[in-house]
Amino acid sequence: MSRALAWIRKSKGDDDDVGLEEQREVVPSLAAELADEVERLDLGVHTSFSTMTRDDEADLLDQNERVTERVDELQSGLLC
Repeated sequence: MSRALAWIRKSKGDDDDVGLEEQREVVPSLAAELADEVERLDLGVHTSFSTMTRDDEADLLDQNERVTERVDELQSGLLC
């Protein structure tokens, strides 16, 4: 059995923007073509900056709790 993570995020704009609507429709479908089971991570509008580019860790993409949980799952083999 294979698993995929359907990551949905836009760095600017509003949560109801067309770009996010399209991602929410298309990304899980594409992931389903590649894997038997699809986990979905929908961050909506979230900055694209990370601790690699900024000193202030507040609200950065790689400090988002849902992102760090998924990364931990990937590293432990729970998501493949």
